[in-house]
Amino acid sequence: MDRRRRTGRPGFWPLALLWLPLGVFATAAVLFWTAPEAWTPMLPGSAVSLAPCGLPLALACRRLWRLGYRRSAWVTWTGLGAVTAPLVAGLSGPLAIAAWAVVLSLPAWMMWWWLAGRN
Repeated sequence: MDRRRRTGRPGFWPLALLWLPLGVFATAAVLFWTAPEAWTPMLPGSAVSLAPCGLPLALACRRLWRLGYRRSAWVTWTGLGAVTAPLVAGLSGPLAIAAWAVVLSLPAWMMWWWLAGRN
């Protein structure tokens, strides 16, 4: 039990690392559905480079979850994730994607900071 408490839920890390690449790929599939041969070869390499960019939002929502605001954590993750993935899909470089992912996760961090101060 102590090990589980230390590492957390086993499904968190795959979801935290893959939500942004999957959202960007889904957006690209919708935008470029007529020419998948143009963007599908880039999938493996870009998945590796995009995976850490989703961590700021995931970790902020995990903090909300640990405070006991589970529904708020899911709503925040879903709402900000739905905005973040299509927005960063149109950006070109990995640094721009990382910067926008951090900026768009700030509302979740501010909510956690405010709620943690109230308790």
